[in-house]
Amino acid sequence: MIAKDAAKAHIEPDSVKIPAVAESAPLGVVLEKIQSAPGGVLRVICDGDDDNACSGIITKDTIISTCAGLFPQLQESTELTIVCPAGHYSASSIAHAVEDADAHLLNLNVTQGTLPNSATTVEIRVNHSRGSMVARSLMRYGYETIAMRSSSADPFDETTVQRANALLHLLDV
Repeated sequence: MIAKDAAKAHIEPDSVKIPAVAESAPLGVVLEKIQSAPGGVLRVICDGDDDNACSGIITKDTIISTCAGLFPQLQESTELTIVCPAGHYSASSIAHAVEDADAHLLNLNVTQGTLPNSATTVEIRVNHSRGSMVARSLMRYGYETIAMRSSSADPFDETTVQRANALLHLLDV
C-alpha cells in the first residue's frame, strides 16, 4: 500500500506550510510523517512532477481508515505474539506452522528484534478461534507463543466441551 491509496481530494492550504510525501511513498513512511505533521495533514505530491503538483491530501482520519482496511475483522480470529532466537525467523516457516493447524495466516508483522543477535518478536493473526492449536504447531517449528488473544467470546473450545461431557457421562454411570 502506498500514499496514493490513502489520499483524498486536494484542498487548498491556507498560509500553513503542509509537509508533503510522494504518492509512491510506502504506508510506513506516511505513518511516520503524519505523526509530526502540523494539524495531522500531509500533501501528496505526484511522482515525476517538477512543480510539486499536489494530487490530494492525507489526514489522520484517512490514514486510520486505510490502515483499518488492512486488518478486516472476522467472526473467528486469534492474534498471537511469538518470539524466536536471532536468525531463526522465517515468514514461510511461520506460515507452514499455521497451515499445519488448519488455519490461514491473515497478518504477520515483525515488531521487535530486527537487529543482529536480538530475539525477534512477531505478531500474527489467524482465522482460527482456537489459538492453542496454532500455538502448539508454532512450538513444533521452534517458535514460542508469549501472548494470545481470541475474538471468540466462548472461553471453551469444542474439544474441552466434548471432554467435559464425556467425564459427566462417566460420573453418571
